[in-house]
Amino acid sequence: DSLGQSRRLSLVLGGIFATIYAISTIPAFFLIERLGRRPLFLIGAIGQGTSFIITFACLAAGGNHEQNAKGAAVGLYLFIVFFAFTILQLPWVYPPEVNPMRTRTAATSVSTCTNWLSNFAVVMFTPVFIQSSQWGAYLFFAVMNFVWVPIIYFFYPETKQRTLEEIDLIFAKAYEENKFAFRVANDMPKLSAGEIGSELAKTGLTTTTSKNPDSDVEQHTAGAAEGTEPNSEGPSTPSSHENL
Repeated sequence: DSLGQSRRLSLVLGGIFATIYAISTIPAFFLIERLGRRPLFLIGAIGQGTSFIITFACLAAGGNHEQNAKGAAVGLYLFIVFFAFTILQLPWVYPPEVNPMRTRTAATSVSTCTNWLSNFAVVMFTPVFIQSSQWGAYLFFAVMNFVWVPIIYFFYPETKQRTLEEIDLIFAKAYEENKFAFRVANDMPKLSAGEIGSELAKTGLTTTTSKNPDSDVEQHTAGAAEGTEPNSEGPSTPSSHENL
């Protein structure tokens, strides 16, 4: 309706909008681990901001003109495409990854609550905003998206194909070395389980209890087969049916 179209055409465009929205979510299944979270965040913010600029420019130039209205509609369709395969999924995936076990539950709860409160605010206030300023709402949303670009760039490290322990290590090393976490993530190669444990021990996040964990496992298995506990002295205690 804000584009100056008839009620019937608005409903048709809304149906097309919803269809494009659903289809555009599919690439996220493949891109989130191949391309990564950080690039998708940046693509989403820049793409959404650009889409809103297109809609804003067309409406500011005269949304009642047919060509301008079509251009504004194109901007909205571009927005939903960018949103569907980037920002739609990432807020559900990223917060649990970047928070340590101690704060993961609370932080994820806060992020989910913030997400839904933001959705509520957008749904409730956008129609009022558009009525008071037909193009001002789109300029506002464009600015908000562009504001997030430097925040994402400097404070969102890449977590694709990383274990939770590696992500903990990224933030620990960033703190110790006084670097941005995204730089540490870019420089740190993929680590094995042993390398992760060693690096975490250096940062003080954990301590290693055995120099050779595999030998402990083998010793425990052998001890169980012989009826003795590893590192114990003397024979095991007879069972009750043996006493009988």
